[in-house]
Amino acid sequence: MNSDHNDLEKIESGLSKKIIYRKTEKNNTKIIIDFSRDNQEFKNFLNVYEILLKANVSIPKIYEVSKQQYKIYMQDFGNDRFNKIYNKNNLYKLLKLAVDNLIVIQNELQLKNINNLKEYTFEDLKFELKEFVSYYIPINKNSNFPTSKFYKLWESLFHSQNYNMKNFVHKDFEFVNLFFLENYKSHLQCGIIDFQSAFIGFIGWDLLSLLENPRINFTRDYNDKLIEYFYNNTPIIESLNTFREQYYVLSLARQTRLLGRWRKLLSINNDNQYLDYLKITKSRTIATLNNIKNYELRSIYEKYL
Repeated sequence: MNSDHNDLEKIESGLSKKIIYRKTEKNNTKIIIDFSRDNQEFKNFLNVYEILLKANVSIPKIYEVSKQQYKIYMQDFGNDRFNKIYNKNNLYKLLKLAVDNLIVIQNELQLKNINNLKEYTFEDLKFELKEFVSYYIPINKNSNFPTSKFYKLWESLFHSQNYNMKNFVHKDFEFVNLFFLENYKSHLQCGIIDFQSAFIGFIGWDLLSLLENPRINFTRDYNDKLIEYFYNNTPIIESLNTFREQYYVLSLARQTRLLGRWRKLLSINNDNQYLDYLKITKSRTIATLNNIKNYELRSIYEKYL
C-alpha cells in the first residue's frame, strides 16, 4: 500500500483526531482516513463498519486497510453533504431520507449484531453533563449553581424514563455526516459516514441528533411529523407519548452537554463559529424545555441559561 500523501487534498474533519484526505487516481478518487493519532478510533471504525454491513444502508466501501499505519482507504461519497446542499425547498426530503435510513437500521440490526458495542448508562450521561457545569456555568458567572441537586435531578429523571438501551446508536447522525448519492435509489441515496463512536442505547437517539441539530438552525416544522413517522415504523414497545418524553429528555441532555462543549472550544480556539453553534444550541435547548415535565429541573435551566 502506498502511504505517500503528496498532492493529497486534505478534508476538514471537525473535532475528531482523525485526518482525512481525498486522493485522485486517474478518473477516480478515494478517501484516506488516518487514525494514527487515535488507534482506538481505528479499531472502533472497523468494528462498526462490519456491523453496518448487516443493514441495507449506504456506507463507504473499504478498499484497503493498513493496520501498521492505522489508515483506511475507502470510497469517496463526493461533495453533496447534507449540510452543504439543504435549503427550504429540499429540507423535508433530506430529513425524511435520513429518517428512512434510521428506520432500516433499527429494523435490521438486532441486539445480537451489536452486543460488542458499549452500552450507554447514566454514568455516561453524567460525564457529558459535566461539560455544561465545568464550562458553560463558570463563564456565565453563576457561582451559586446547585451542582449536586442538578445531577440528582438528572439521575432521577433518567431512571424514571425506563429506557430500553438495547439499540444501535450512530451517535453523530446529523447533516455533516450524511451525503446525498444521486446515482443510488430509494433510501440508499443517503450515504452515512463517521460512525466509529457508535454504542448501544436509546432507539430514538440518532433521530434527535438529526432533528435537533446543534450546528444548523433549520426549522423544527417537521419534527413532530417525523418523530411519529419513525415511531410508527420501528419496533418501539412504549406509547408514542412515552417515546416523545424519552426523546426530549435525552435531547435536553445532549443540548446541555453541547452548551458546555461550544463554550470550551470557544475559549480554546477563539473561533466565532462556536458562538453561532452556541446560539443555535441555546435556542434548541429552550424549545426542548417546553417538553420536559420535571418542573424542578426546568426551573434550574430557566434560571441559569
